[in-house]
Amino acid sequence: MIFRKLSADEKKRLEYETRQRAIRDYNIGMLTAERRGIENGRKIGIEEGRAEINQLILELSKLGRTEDITKAAADKEYQRKLLKEFGLH
Repeated sequence: MIFRKLSADEKKRLEYETRQRAIRDYNIGMLTAERRGIENGRKIGIEEGRAEINQLILELSKLGRTEDITKAAADKEYQRKLLKEFGLH
């Protein structure tokens, strides 16, 4: 009788530990995936931002607005205004 109780308790403990390990593994996997997703999102955002700025520079150059290029590089608010003006943002 005592051995059956010990066996049952041991089995329950192992089941509990297995469940806890599975939960921990799942949480680590989700955190890793989230971090990877955030990093990929940043990379995409940087690439898109560079493309917008490059396009803005090209558009301003075509129009001979070189002073605006310099001003946009120094003034982020002015840069946003120009991106909107050219439909790039």
